[in-house]
Amino acid sequence: MQSTTRHHPAQPFWDKVAPNYARKPVADPSAYEAKLARVRALLRPTDDVLEIGCGTGSTAQRLAPVVTRYTATDGSSGMIEIANTKLERDTPTNVTFHRADASDLIDGHPFDAICAFSLLHLVEDLPQVIARAHQQLKPGGLFISKTVCLKEAALPIRAMVRALTALKIAPKITVLNRADLIGHLQDAGFEIEQTTYFGKKRVTPFIVARKAAA
Repeated sequence: MQSTTRHHPAQPFWDKVAPNYARKPVADPSAYEAKLARVRALLRPTDDVLEIGCGTGSTAQRLAPVVTRYTATDGSSGMIEIANTKLERDTPTNVTFHRADASDLIDGHPFDAICAFSLLHLVEDLPQVIARAHQQLKPGGLFISKTVCLKEAALPIRAMVRALTALKIAPKITVLNRADLIGHLQDAGFEIEQTTYFGKKRVTPFIVARKAAA
């Protein structure tokens, strides 16, 4: 696994909250299942997939059975330690978990698809992370993301998030709207194929972007 030696400044926060994060139930189960169904429909049995920001690996467990290989990474050692404990139980044998920052170059590239769920608003350098994803995809490959766009949230929610961040109860968030995010993807060379939402909240767009075919 190729990885830089530096660590994201938010890693201590995620290491600390990893056990509670692992126990926390999905906030909107129906929206989560709808997202998984959409992703499965986009993936092929022959695909080699990378997930960046995999957390404790729950989504990786659900998606790995429909592809050939599933590599899941996260910048938090604590998250990856928990994910690796799942290898001893019911995790599919074609999934592996590794600690790596979202902008790292990952062994096994280029990939057929890269997934980034609930991640892009948390990275230190968004253009760099998106450019790295583009670099690591095969021509015609898919970048599938679902991202919190705080600019589209109600003002009280935005104020609350700022307060929690200032108190170090919540991590630092890059404030985006959907247009900002699409702009970053297009700047990196992606073509936008789908944009939709799951559930009632309209602040976390699900975007499917494709790297141009050679």
